[in-house]
Amino acid sequence: MSIGTAEDRPRADRPAARGPMPPYLQLVVKVSKFCNLRCRYCYEFPSLGDRAAMTVPQARSMIKHVGEWLADQPGRTADFVWHGGEPLLMPHEFYREVKLAQREFLEPAGIPYGNSVQTNLYRLTDEDLALIREVFDDVGVSVDLAGGQRVNVAGRQAQPRVLAHMQRLMDEGLNFGCITVLSRSTAPHVAEIHRFFEDMDLGFRLLPIYRTGYPGQQAEHELAAEEIVAALKTLTDRWLVSDSFINVEPIEGYAANVVHALYGEGERRRYDKEHGETILVIDTDGSVYSNGDAYDPALRHGDIFTESLAGMRRSAGFGEALRQSRERVRQTCANCRYFGSCSGFFAAESTPEQRWRDPVSGLPRCGVVLPVQRYIEERLTELGLVDSVTRRLDRALLERRALD
Repeated sequence: MSIGTAEDRPRADRPAARGPMPPYLQLVVKVSKFCNLRCRYCYEFPSLGDRAAMTVPQARSMIKHVGEWLADQPGRTADFVWHGGEPLLMPHEFYREVKLAQREFLEPAGIPYGNSVQTNLYRLTDEDLALIREVFDDVGVSVDLAGGQRVNVAGRQAQPRVLAHMQRLMDEGLNFGCITVLSRSTAPHVAEIHRFFEDMDLGFRLLPIYRTGYPGQQAEHELAAEEIVAALKTLTDRWLVSDSFINVEPIEGYAANVVHALYGEGERRRYDKEHGETILVIDTDGSVYSNGDAYDPALRHGDIFTESLAGMRRSAGFGEALRQSRERVRQTCANCRYFGSCSGFFAAESTPEQRWRDPVSGLPRCGVVLPVQRYIEERLTELGLVDSVTRRLDRALLERRALD
């Protein structure tokens, strides 16, 4: 399993404003690329048979360097997202040593931290369950429900076993959320996917394919921006009329931006990598990248096993990543009516696959987020929640509805 970085975690959609550091730093740790599945769209596909893995001494060095960096940033939380490959195939003792290192290097400095694991859940033993209870605060499960692209090494469908293991997590009282990849094979089934998660009372994220493992890999799977927008509009319509309280991303993140803009007041949010980077991707060899730039060697910040994070912020790789990120925001977001409510994160940390251009002008365009946010505003207007003259939320109507 290897699905994504920022898009794995809902908070990544709403980074803090430029200025004070955001309250958390998410570290997506590619602890190993080895996997027991062979999902056909996985951007790590070329490496899924590679058993190279992070060692305990390397993990300790990483945590030590994270602690040293965050010690000078009071109030920030270190959120470790253990990723792969399939991270639960690692020796369980590795994660117990990780917890010991976190207690050694983070707790004395007063740095809050958390651990989550992003798993395909194809394997779930009693020992795995015990590890989850002992180490992980949060579990993300990758399951597509349609399309037939998630298969094991022998090419057999993984879904029946994964669904059985999801039920076991529920029976054990363990909370988890899910990610479903939005691809050509799943897009026609968005309504059924939403219905499934409603019936299960589970939050989920619909995640468009956004990285490529080798040339031509995604030719059969990826969607054009307009097709992604159509699928997310369908999800928006279902979310707006649903009686369920499940978390549905990315719609809830987009809607939060729209509501902030329609209120017309409050803190203006501007994402900037230098002043408030929220996500770092750490590869198995210790290489550090910004979310949108993995695994571009020219944009590599440094080696977290041997270098300080403070030193990496002065590297040529980080400097170039910062320059490119700011330029994307300038070209894409400057004239957007939502900019300041929508922070620009989506442009700043977009992957090459997400950097759409206008077919006529050739200029960068916000191919998905802007049209979906416009659609959400249209739907709120149709529901009578937006004043037609001021283009602001009708607070009196909202208060009346809240009392009903």
